Amino acid sequence: MSKKEPTQLWIKEGATIVNNGRDYVILALADINLVLAKEVGSGEKVLLKIGDLGPPKKIGPPPAPSIAKQELWEISQIDWQIAEERRRHIDPILKVTFHQWADAQADKIAAEAGVSRATVYRWVAAFRETGLLSSLLPNAGLRGGKGKTRLSPEVDAIISDCIENFHDTEQNSSIASTVEEIRRRCSNAQLRLPALNTIRARIERTNGRERVKSRKGEAAAHDQFDPIKGVIPDADWPLALVQIDHTLLPVIIVDDVHRKSIRRAWITLAIDVNSRVCLGMYLTLDAPSAMSAGMCISHAIMPKEKWMSRLGVTSTDWPCWGVMGILHMDNAREFRGDMLKVACNEYDIDLHLRPVKKPRYGAHIERLMGTVSEGLKTVKGATFSGPEEKGIYDAEGNACMTFSELEKWLVLFFARYHRKVHAGIGTTPLTKWREGLLGTKGKPGRGLPTRRLDEEKLRIDFMPFIERTVQNYGVLIDDVHYYHDVLRPWINAAHPEFARHRRKFRFHRDPRDISELYFFDEIANRYFAIPYRDTSLPPVSIWELREAQRHADEKGIPHDNEKAVFALLNEQRDIEAEAAEKTKSARRAQQRRVEHTKARTNKAEDLPQVSNQTPSAMPSAVRGYDPDAVQPLDDD
Repeated sequence: MSKKEPTQLWIKEGATIVNNGRDYVILALADINLVLAKEVGSGEKVLLKIGDLGPPKKIGPPPAPSIAKQELWEISQIDWQIAEERRRHIDPILKVTFHQWADAQADKIAAEAGVSRATVYRWVAAFRETGLLSSLLPNAGLRGGKGKTRLSPEVDAIISDCIENFHDTEQNSSIASTVEEIRRRCSNAQLRLPALNTIRARIERTNGRERVKSRKGEAAAHDQFDPIKGVIPDADWPLALVQIDHTLLPVIIVDDVHRKSIRRAWITLAIDVNSRVCLGMYLTLDAPSAMSAGMCISHAIMPKEKWMSRLGVTSTDWPCWGVMGILHMDNAREFRGDMLKVACNEYDIDLHLRPVKKPRYGAHIERLMGTVSEGLKTVKGATFSGPEEKGIYDAEGNACMTFSELEKWLVLFFARYHRKVHAGIGTTPLTKWREGLLGTKGKPGRGLPTRRLDEEKLRIDFMPFIERTVQNYGVLIDDVHYYHDVLRPWINAAHPEFARHRRKFRFHRDPRDISELYFFDEIANRYFAIPYRDTSLPPVSIWELREAQRHADEKGIPHDNEKAVFALLNEQRDIEAEAAEKTKSARRAQQRRVEHTKARTNKAEDLPQVSNQTPSAMPSAVRGYDPDAVQPLDDD
């Protein structure tokens, strides 16, 4: 197996980092994008840009075990609860630097968790190494304590039922009586009795508001848990609370080729409530979807230097990144999917959906979107806020910006926005962000957030997925076949709990380019790109494929005739090319394909790939393979 690569870069005093192949120790945080560092060899002190820093070279064994080799979706709820409990125990240590805590504090935590001090140290090391909640899972190589033992499904069912129908009722049963009732039922069923602390921990982890509502009523739950209107809780520092939403931008753009109008683009924005900085954005010609939300969240978490370089923006910076604590969004369908729940759980993000018709938490993101819309009114092609404001202005006739030019305009707009005094906070968003991270004379800062280095994994984790079994021919999704040698060990794999059923695996997919699926292989412990089985087929978006299949239905062509369906798709593209100069919809479809192609070329290049093998040459028996023989993708 290949050597485990670091997934995060910690920017803290005393941390070892690399710049241009030379080792440095960080002496102080000079700014949100600068550190004062000392070279290890010469002792020379220099200022270094954070965007130029890399992780230190590993010497000796890794400081923490690797995370579990399994898909996030397959991890049981019990294991996630164990990981969350461990995270809660070590939280006081994670908030301070190493020299600020002592063995006495670790001993106190160990006593509360029922483990040894060494186990607490391993938990801290594991989480600091990856920043992922999955590093604290009981099967992630961490020994000791109650986390090593799993409850049987029967006992777990009894606990869940008792909490719901015995404890969380208007009868107001005490924790002690609930524990007694659970153990009584387990004893009657001749099951192993769960530990007292295990039951208490499960009760404490249940939703507090829902429990109060069940036991004391809605009014009591509202008074205890709902915020006072106009006050946003848990936003006392940067990245504590982030809001996200979509809007249709009020400006008509033009296509790249004919420079004629193609209507408007959608944008998804993420705002840090404490500082009001725009933490991330995603611009698209496609309607809002789970993909839009996922791309915006991953953009918010990642540093922006590489992305801005690809856009050709070098005159300014966007020094805002990091994993948020709480993520607030409305109840739209694209925010309610399993993908966001699973991905946010993995990155220790508390996902909150705003109740329907109760916009208590949406004011900040709505104001940001309004600020962006107001700024666009000065741009040629603006549609304004309605016919009265627009008057006789010809928005389509004046449109001049392409999709790429609009994206650059937005980057420069946010650069100005971040440096302009915000009435709501009395200073500039960037100043508030800096003060929250580095501190002021009267208030300590939270420190710089870690910089994630696993960009490709992060992007895929926040990408929609589809579950399928692996067959002899590979995988079939939307009547398109995919195959890769890495799937061979999983052909007709049995379900781990139900032997008569085949096991389903998750395949992530970018709807803008469905020529590849992304499969997390448990043997190699990493993602692989799974291409079309017929590699002669062109890359397409899911929307193009569905339109081609609709035309195939009209012509009586079966969907499993991939060659014929994709031939229809090529005909569609030819028709669009001819019509692009005349019709807006054709230009829009053509420009959408251009942007999808850009997304494909901008993919990270660290997904491994092995030489493909046709299903006819593949043995019917399931055989393994050597992960170390896997070669990286070619640099196209």
